[in-house]
Amino acid sequence: MSAVQQAAPIELTPSAAEKIRELLAEEADDDLCLRVFVTGGGCSGFQYGFTFDDEQAEDDALIGQEGVRVLVEDRKSVV
Repeated sequence: MSAVQQAAPIELTPSAAEKIRELLAEEADDDLCLRVFVTGGGCSGFQYGFTFDDEQAEDDALIGQEGVRVLVEDRKSVV
């Protein structure tokens, strides 16, 4: 029986990572990460949001990719 690998919640392209680095540089705060979150959108389904955050919740996934840090909320919290 082979082990199941869990995919990263998101993957960044090099151009997306560059844009995130530019936006973070404007904020001038080395502790900030990009936070990706999902909210209920009523009849239109889920909506995705993005913000900068300097605190990681216990159930956040922290993804370091292309030189940037991304926090992703646990999907179970929105289902």
